[in-house]
Amino acid sequence: MTRLRRLTRLIVCGYLIWVAVIPALAQPRALGHTVRWDLVQIVRGTALAGGVDVGIHAATGDTFTLTGSGDAEPAEADATGGGIIVHHFAATNTDSMGVYVVTGFIDWQPGGGQLLVADGIGHASEASSGVLKMAIRIFLPSGAFRDGTLTVNCRLPGATVDVEEGIQLTIAGTLNVVQHSGVTLFHIQK
Repeated sequence: MTRLRRLTRLIVCGYLIWVAVIPALAQPRALGHTVRWDLVQIVRGTALAGGVDVGIHAATGDTFTLTGSGDAEPAEADATGGGIIVHHFAATNTDSMGVYVVTGFIDWQPGGGQLLVADGIGHASEASSGVLKMAIRIFLPSGAFRDGTLTVNCRLPGATVDVEEGIQLTIAGTLNVVQHSGVTLFHIQK
């Protein structure tokens, strides 16, 4: 076989590979999955959306009670969702209620595991442990807002991630709130 013929075949093979691979790379959505996140409640042995998680600021004793749900698409570095946040000031025994919305995706670490209660949100086969970190914006009653980071941690039996169930919240990089009570759940939807 002549050198020109081999070079032509090499170019044709390269082109065919390029034509097959480039469209697949251009569609990250097809390669990824959607992760639904929920702060859940367990009612009569069933996981349901609409629960609350409570975090506590150790230095002040302030608590932050959150509701929430949303979706993340890790392959596209995208997240959505939100909920209600109630800040209880321990020193004055007063509450301030606001709303938070997810403004960005930071990180996702799937963790496997098995849901041992009935699933009232999605398919039990899609339930998963994991750690989802998102940027959020909190809208205060005064009309002001604060930016922060919400981390949702879920640990089911058999999980491959070692996390404490619940939420972590950092507001404006200074106020760090850790899990106090509540339950979370992820569903990895194909």
